[in-house]
Amino acid sequence: MKVRLRIRRGLSLAAAMALAMGSAAAGEATLEVRSLELAGSRISFPAVSGMEDAALEKQVNEQIQADLRVTDFLQRMNALISDEKRSLSAEWDGILAGEILSGCLDAEGAAETLRNTQLWTWTNVDLRDGHEILFGELFSDEEAAREGIEGYLEEEAAPEMSAHLQNSEVTPLPEGFRIGETGVTLLYPGEQLNTLSGRSGEIRIGWNEIREWVDWSEDGIPARIGAGKMAAITEESGERIREMTEKGEIPEIPARLGDSAAELTEKYHLLTDPDEYAGGRMFALEGGAFREVWILSDAVSSTWEESRVQGIRMDRGCAWGLCIGETAQEEWRRILGEPEYTVEMDPDTAEAYRMEPGTSDYYEFGGNRLQLHCDGEGRLISLVLTE
Repeated sequence: MKVRLRIRRGLSLAAAMALAMGSAAAGEATLEVRSLELAGSRISFPAVSGMEDAALEKQVNEQIQADLRVTDFLQRMNALISDEKRSLSAEWDGILAGEILSGCLDAEGAAETLRNTQLWTWTNVDLRDGHEILFGELFSDEEAAREGIEGYLEEEAAPEMSAHLQNSEVTPLPEGFRIGETGVTLLYPGEQLNTLSGRSGEIRIGWNEIREWVDWSEDGIPARIGAGKMAAITEESGERIREMTEKGEIPEIPARLGDSAAELTEKYHLLTDPDEYAGGRMFALEGGAFREVWILSDAVSSTWEESRVQGIRMDRGCAWGLCIGETAQEEWRRILGEPEYTVEMDPDTAEAYRMEPGTSDYYEFGGNRLQLHCDGEGRLISLVLTE
């Protein structure tokens, strides 16, 4: 349920906060996204309701608002009422799963001063007891995990960075992070890492890429949020992969087959100039969710505004046990059955499609097509979803 609240001029911050608070009720906890608009500025933020313990629910909502700096942003919005040239937008993105709430506010505009900036605020809360989830809780050995992840960032993420970035330090690990089914996203301050468009940096790391340090215990945070079902083949994998293909979307990638390509690029900004491949164009977007993920469109024979997302290609990460660089062809054939057809890609064909030589299995579910491309050793190296 989404509630939209418009605050009239002069409404006190105390009244605004009262409107924003959720109420307690018996039953399972649910997540509501509240929105407040004031003189051209806007904030959306989460509130939990339905918890059996009303006092704990109140504590959780207070913790969420403190973590996300909701009061600070409301004060900024109030201060900007008389300034027609400046505004603030703070948008929530996150999940509630396994009694864990995790996400962030993407604050942009006159967020702290009159100068336009962009920054992250984040929250990670365990609804079982209301405690703030610390980064170390995700791992079986925090010290080893931090050391290993920093090494991973220097070896894997740093070389991907543009030489034109003003700030490009991937280590030390930032304080900010959010967790999801497919991985953990590091949220950087802009003075440490930013993007070409001037936004504060973010790097998503798939659970499968750091699995040796993850706490995989049954009651651990990653397992509770669903990481195990993404990073390993389970009994559910086949059905979930079919559903994913039918829906035309890949978990935690904010794009869907049929979406407007122009709207996506406007929201997430181009990371590099679009590249052509056989039959269309592929383009990379900024943001942790699009790390080594490409949006595929037509060749834009008409207008860019009419161009749609015809495909999504993932070369890093995991989705329902399909883990790039790990999952073997025999494993996905075991859970999905024999493919509709298989195509061998020689070097010339692979170059035309901007892929590596190898073998592609094609499956069709619900009118959409899933291409699983493996290298010469039979390991998955690209997952491509197309209409």
